[in-house]
Amino acid sequence: MTGDRDDLAERLAFVVGSVNRRLRPPAEALSHVAVSALASIERLGDVRPGDLARVEGVGAPGMTRLVAELEGRGLLVRSPDPDDGRAHRVRLTADGTAAVAEARRVRASGVAALLDDADAADLAALDLAVGVLERALLTHPVAPVRQD
Repeated sequence: MTGDRDDLAERLAFVVGSVNRRLRPPAEALSHVAVSALASIERLGDVRPGDLARVEGVGAPGMTRLVAELEGRGLLVRSPDPDDGRAHRVRLTADGTAAVAEARRVRASGVAALLDDADAADLAALDLAVGVLERALLTHPVAPVRQD
């Protein structure tokens, strides 16, 4: 069964990557990395950028640049960390919350378009597969280290 699982994992990784590339936002839109960071802030609430970097699997310098960009766009605000005067925390603004919702809507619309020709049996199978993946994500909330 391990060979079948490994083959399935390889195929799934390829398909997920292909879907992500196909749904790549236009240059002026928020990147997948930016949307992911905003969604994590939405889920976590006020968070230190270093903690956000760990959750997102990116380095601290990259997260510092991303936080500055998102702050400049008015999508998040910084505030002093009450537990550490040298640090700060970030939280979403109303525009940041709206940006996450819009990015999710656009992405879902793109995935829905890919499923236009799927029949009821295929959609039922996908529903089961998505449930398996959702449970796996809850069981293993920390993403593996990125190789890019």
